[in-house]
Amino acid sequence: MALTTSICKWGNGQGIRIPKNILDVLGWNESEKVEIIVEDNSVKIKKVSAKERKNIKELFKNYDGVYTKETIDWGEPVGKEIW
Repeated sequence: MALTTSICKWGNGQGIRIPKNILDVLGWNESEKVEIIVEDNSVKIKKVSAKERKNIKELFKNYDGVYTKETIDWGEPVGKEIW
């Protein structure tokens, strides 16, 4: 499938509209996350699969080390930090 379109001004940037029939063929909708790849003077747009966020127990499931609490000295405040 091929289509000719134009780059249009969109706010402070530019954009290319993807027609609905192409989105339908791909099975994409307006809320999809995509990756834009530039290679050999071409642009490739690829759907990014959603990664499920892990909770803290899942993140440390295979951790077998010993946790030791430590205090970190971040130095004196340099702005308007509130502690």
